[in-house]
Amino acid sequence: MKLLTASQIHDWDAYTILHEPISSLDLMERAASLCVEPILKKLASNSQLTSVTVLCGPGNNGGDGLVIARLLTGKGISVRVVYALPDAPTSADQLVQQKKLPSTLEVFRIQSETQIPKFNNTDCVVDALFGSGINKPITGLAATLIDRVNQSGAFVVAIDIPSGLLAEVSDVEQLHKGSIMEADITLTFQVPKYSFFHAECAAYTGKVKVLDIGLHPDFLTSADTTEFYVTTELIHQLIKSRPIFAHKGTFGHALMVAGSYGKLGAAVLSSRAALRSGCGLLTAYIPKVGFTVLQSTLPEAMVQTDDELYEIRAFPETEAYAAVGVGPGLGTHPLTARALEPWLRALKQPSVLDADALNIIAETIPKTGFVFPQNCVITPHPKEFDRLAGVSVSSFERLQKQRAFAHKHQVVVVLKGAYSTIALPDGRLYVNSTGNPALATGGSGDVLTGIITGLLAQHYLPAEAAILGVYLHGLCADKWVESGKQTMIAGDIVEMIPQVFASLI
Repeated sequence: MKLLTASQIHDWDAYTILHEPISSLDLMERAASLCVEPILKKLASNSQLTSVTVLCGPGNNGGDGLVIARLLTGKGISVRVVYALPDAPTSADQLVQQKKLPSTLEVFRIQSETQIPKFNNTDCVVDALFGSGINKPITGLAATLIDRVNQSGAFVVAIDIPSGLLAEVSDVEQLHKGSIMEADITLTFQVPKYSFFHAECAAYTGKVKVLDIGLHPDFLTSADTTEFYVTTELIHQLIKSRPIFAHKGTFGHALMVAGSYGKLGAAVLSSRAALRSGCGLLTAYIPKVGFTVLQSTLPEAMVQTDDELYEIRAFPETEAYAAVGVGPGLGTHPLTARALEPWLRALKQPSVLDADALNIIAETIPKTGFVFPQNCVITPHPKEFDRLAGVSVSSFERLQKQRAFAHKHQVVVVLKGAYSTIALPDGRLYVNSTGNPALATGGSGDVLTGIITGLLAQHYLPAEAAILGVYLHGLCADKWVESGKQTMIAGDIVEMIPQVFASLI
């Protein structure tokens, strides 16, 4: 799915009105009506919430709020409407919606701070003050209203975007120039907004639910963007079939270079994940101390060992392999680091570099101008990426550096997080849509390295392997949590891979 700016989404609305065709009022009705069910569901699940207050600004976001107020009233819900900025120019569609309100609906028009009603933790507040078209900080009376709601303990449902949050936040300073509604749930229309993917904005958005309001699909064909949201539809396009006459050689031989004393579990997890993701053969290259561990815990893998007992000091020949993964649990011993750089420079196979491989490279880049191998995927978490590209003060800055790093070094950069992002050398950025906090467990990243390595061995292109691997990794956690469990260990992710693959075919 293409990610669009607020301006592009406005154009999409206009395109739909012209080409469906549909009136702007009917499109407003369609969008707002989809918000009613999740609000009713929340009210039904929380008996403490006894009333609904709909906050309406002067624009079409406020018009959405009026439709919601009318429909909730029709469901027997106690609703009051609060107009902020009643003297501001009101959109034509909202004026029509005002006339449709039932006469029994309680309406307040606030013109000063003294007229702001009280809110408390029994209120469900529907925030329809300002939509995604706002481009400046909120101050004055509207800011005071937002601050009062934020301080009240009320449960807040934001319509399209929390009021005051810019759709395209580019730095932290923009979050502190005006008041922003702190929503518990954000019901956004058609596509997520850029701001939703940053940790600094999570306090304002709460849980985000994307509502498909049926905007005309043809608009996306010509919409110009380099940012994409990874959906199941895209994943279906990427997954390769497995021919009935295939054999283990068809699906490639992967090499996993991993492990050191005390970190052999990383070698086991990454190797098992590569096999579970479908590669035909896997060889694990590990320090000698791990031979018995690997052969007994993962009999499906072949094992080669370094001559050194506790660390890898001499890296293996790679000609026989279709793809190479390196880094999980590798350690950063000076002799390991000294051997790694020339080995990587000579590497010809598609590869995944993770963990200690990246930590070693981070030390090497300023000294030697390290050149990454071609067809390379790197999978840092934020701290590892900061070591590679320099410390970032915010996720906004880190994202900019991620894209620049991918272009400069011609690598695919997977930056792991709540919304893992995949930056491609050509400037495209993919935001992953799967995953949850259950992935916050030791070894989770090792599993991701294994999945992507296994996909590369099956001749997926680096970008394809990264996008598909990250999506599968997150979906394993989503399916796990859907089954009623809240926490998992890395081995659970591995065991979920076949089930998740099956759900996508």
